[in-house]
Amino acid sequence: MPKDTPSMAKNKIRRSLIAVLDPHPKKKEVGALWEYFCSSCAYCAQQIDRKSRTGHLDHVLAVSEGGSNDIHNFVLSCAKCNGDEKREEDWAAFLRKKTDSEGEFQARRLKIDGWISEMPDTIDLKSKMVEAESIIESALDDFDAAVKKIRELRDVRN
Repeated sequence: MPKDTPSMAKNKIRRSLIAVLDPHPKKKEVGALWEYFCSSCAYCAQQIDRKSRTGHLDHVLAVSEGGSNDIHNFVLSCAKCNGDEKREEDWAAFLRKKTDSEGEFQARRLKIDGWISEMPDTIDLKSKMVEAESIIESALDDFDAAVKKIRELRDVRN
């Protein structure tokens, strides 16, 4: 077993347990997002061919900053905007850079605001994530104990 296997496994355990509490959007929800944004980037309005796999789901509020994986916390983004340009920048500030006029900015902002306004309140998720962390830590401690026992079996065998 490679040395980093336990840490990789712990990372997968952590992500898997969080996904139980805050699951990623379902296919039908993703389809609704594509339809809402008319298969175009919410930031630059570039048309995106869904089959090309160059469309990204971009978190409006990053999970690390308290956002969720609710479909309404995502906008449709082209690979260039999401992958190359926006990075961790606030979506509204980035949108301002991507528009040539105030009217264009306001129209795109209204479209995005309309989508994210459907998002349920995530305050409850934040409090549940605090509780989930202790459950996750307990599961990871159990995993560490299991890895130790398995290594002992391996060492006895040799």
